[in-house]
Amino acid sequence: MELTPEIRLKAILEGTGAGTWEWNLDSGEVIYNPRWADLLGYSLEELEPVTFKTWEDLCHPVDLQNAREVLASYLDGQNPQFECVVRMLHKSGDWRYIHTRGCLLTDDQGRNTRWLMGTHLDVTREKVSEHQLEQLSKSLPGIIYTFVMEPSGHYYFRYVSEKTQDFYGLSPAQCLQDAELLFNLVHPDDLVALRESIAVSAETLSEWVCEYRVQVAGRVTWLSGVAQPEKDPDGTITWHGIVTNIDRQKTLEQELEQLSITDELTGLYNRRYMLRKLQESVAQGERYGETFSLISLDIDFFKAINDSYGHPMGDGVLKRFAEIIDARTRKTDVVARTGGEEFMIFMPNTGLSEAGHVAELLRTAMENERFVSFEGTVFNVTFSAGVVNWSDEGGEHTSVRDLLAACDQSLYAAKRSGRNRIVSGDQSD
Repeated sequence: MELTPEIRLKAILEGTGAGTWEWNLDSGEVIYNPRWADLLGYSLEELEPVTFKTWEDLCHPVDLQNAREVLASYLDGQNPQFECVVRMLHKSGDWRYIHTRGCLLTDDQGRNTRWLMGTHLDVTREKVSEHQLEQLSKSLPGIIYTFVMEPSGHYYFRYVSEKTQDFYGLSPAQCLQDAELLFNLVHPDDLVALRESIAVSAETLSEWVCEYRVQVAGRVTWLSGVAQPEKDPDGTITWHGIVTNIDRQKTLEQELEQLSITDELTGLYNRRYMLRKLQESVAQGERYGETFSLISLDIDFFKAINDSYGHPMGDGVLKRFAEIIDARTRKTDVVARTGGEEFMIFMPNTGLSEAGHVAELLRTAMENERFVSFEGTVFNVTFSAGVVNWSDEGGEHTSVRDLLAACDQSLYAAKRSGRNRIVSGDQSD
């Protein structure tokens, strides 16, 4: 059998399940194939006499008006094809979504005969699924999306839900048109890590997980994304995932982190944070050759203050001492309360002599401070301190443990020497 164009066309139409329609714009004549009527549960005989009004009567009034506007736009040459989706009434009484396409053909012999011809396809299932997805996306606390990366490296969004407006200040249409608009809103400090995480997921086909910040209208927001990639035979990778707002979670994490490293009474850092800082600094110093100094301070006869004036007064002394230290150290210095009446100052890029000078200024300020008990008694408070320096030049303080031991040794030397004094590392032997 010879596969004529007519046979091929018939096979295609039957294979796609499309209904066909033809409308003579000049005479008003219409021609529908049996499949066209079947889409709506009818036979052609049931719809006779079949006219253009047959289609109009079956269309939803709102969609009919839109279809007329789209058709007028096409006939005016504003669009290359007549295409729209209309709801049409099925024989069972429910509405079916029908995708309508058509194009204009004219008589090649110049006669005034214009035929608008096209197809109808039932896309109800797709429309219902799309509606369900939209409703689901509205109920979820994040953005549902499909992100595509081609082998060339070109990437784009195939789908994004309406939450993009809340998270990025961008409409879904803007995101679909230009994916780079979203990346432009990522915090500069997080952008490289974000792109690297996508690259790793693309290379390994492992789940993409990333937390990052975006800057929208002057406000910084934390987002968390998770998606599962799949790779097509042609090398195209598609991620289906969700992005959620984790601002509240991040705030809680930061608050908990702050609590874990902060002394509740004075507001200074605690011993845990100081030890972490020293470990990081020793490692950094070994790598880059940087130096730092450490001051260990201990309030003299603090037990006697508590015994004589009460613990609330003792707490007041500790808080005031913390204020004195904070006011006389640099922003780059780290100050911690490491014990009951023990404090420590970490001073980056600072030599032993300079650190000793700072300690002496603090000692003088504390010695001159006047405290008044709840009963009105005026008293003074002093402290003793040890100062040591760390460098990578082969000195004895090669580890955090060695450094702390040396600092304690200097502090104990100051205590043994009568208190209210500063002893540097090179004076404690």
